Amino acid sequence: MNEIRQRLPRTREKRRGALTAYYGDSAALADELEKEEPRQRIRTYSETDDDEVTFAIRLLGRIRGSVTIIHSPPGCGAIKLEDELKAGGSPWLITNIEENDSILGADDKLREAVDLAYRTWRPEIIFILATPVVAINNDDIQSAATEKEDLYNIPVVPVYAAGFRSRTAVYGYDLVFHALAKYVLKGEPGAPPIPVVNLIGAAGTRTGNIITDLNGAGISYNNVSGSFSISALQRSLGASASIAIDKDDARFLLEWLEEAHSVVHLEEIAPIGLAGTERWLLAAAGAGGSTGQARAYIEEEKAAAEQALKRLRLDGVSVIVDLPPEQAFGIAEFVEELGGVVAALSLTHADSSHAPRLREWASRSNPQVYIQPGQPFEKINALGKLKPALYIGKGEAAVWAARAGITAAAVDSVDLYGFRGVQELAPLLAKALRNPSLSRYLSAGGSSYRAGWLSKSANWHIKQEVK
Repeated sequence: MNEIRQRLPRTREKRRGALTAYYGDSAALADELEKEEPRQRIRTYSETDDDEVTFAIRLLGRIRGSVTIIHSPPGCGAIKLEDELKAGGSPWLITNIEENDSILGADDKLREAVDLAYRTWRPEIIFILATPVVAINNDDIQSAATEKEDLYNIPVVPVYAAGFRSRTAVYGYDLVFHALAKYVLKGEPGAPPIPVVNLIGAAGTRTGNIITDLNGAGISYNNVSGSFSISALQRSLGASASIAIDKDDARFLLEWLEEAHSVVHLEEIAPIGLAGTERWLLAAAGAGGSTGQARAYIEEEKAAAEQALKRLRLDGVSVIVDLPPEQAFGIAEFVEELGGVVAALSLTHADSSHAPRLREWASRSNPQVYIQPGQPFEKINALGKLKPALYIGKGEAAVWAARAGITAAAVDSVDLYGFRGVQELAPLLAKALRNPSLSRYLSAGGSSYRAGWLSKSANWHIKQEVK
């Protein structure tokens, strides 16, 4: 992977033609993503959403033994970013760049922050996260990092998140994995391979259920998911294969391990639903050499789950699934397993790696596909026109759906993965359908948008870029 020598990885738009705005059906989107250069679109009206800085902070906070220095004015560490920092669990501090610093530079403040971080926490590794202001004033972060790395004899790693290079927030994960690959993770010549499968998941991935399944199936794994250590990342270089819980989040790491260290990446979809979990476990077991035990375990768990699902069917219920791509595809398949009808998929983004899944859906029911990261106006408008019986998404957007009068199920607090995930998700959906009173109550308060706005098409603000 030649770009590992570069200061930054290429954006998802350049590597895979990622789109962050689209309205159409599954077949048309698959056609477009299979082209070499999909048509990029821009919003003339856009509401606030996560960006690459948010996602970089989300991942850095979950690397155990680390301290993150956010090199920015106080505003860049406020509100939503602070939530991400607290959720991660690892310590952090901010350099508090002021007006003069943004013009004259804040290298001295950065060096003082590294000293403070080392004296206070004695970390294994220090990350310096650049932010939009630093991308403009061009502070020499690399020199400060090299100087302090020599002084304290621990890695001091710059992560250059500017907040505006990519429209795909998941690019923040790419920036962190690129920095780790470039500055920290080194292969040992002649080291024997380790007979384990890397379990890879990025920030916020719940791992409890799938680890239960891996243990039950007798599959040896190296855990690089949830909250993970640098030593686990280092061991991943010698594993026999890698399998991701959500390969979209971890795509840079998966591809780098395969190209630079010959660790095969198992291209399996997320282990959600009965069929999805079975395929995922069999793929992991095949790489780990324990197929016999895995098959016996799967049959036992499937039988128990199918028995539990008999009273939780969604027969004929029309559903819109609004989640990041891997979760959306997995839950949509599970909706069909329960007898529901997928009316639409609402995604945060889509790129060429999703074309096979979209093509598969095109051959089944060809649902509508909306790409609308954040964007409450577009969501409410589309829901009002589509009128599904059930909305499945994350909490913040589920509130918007409920206010639009649509029965909503928020999946944030559910561990979606594995056979136990099946038995957590299905009751959640059934309970939402049995209790529509919340959406009736919320919708009685009226819409947040005027009728004139909602009379427009949901993609009224989306235009194609002019080259």
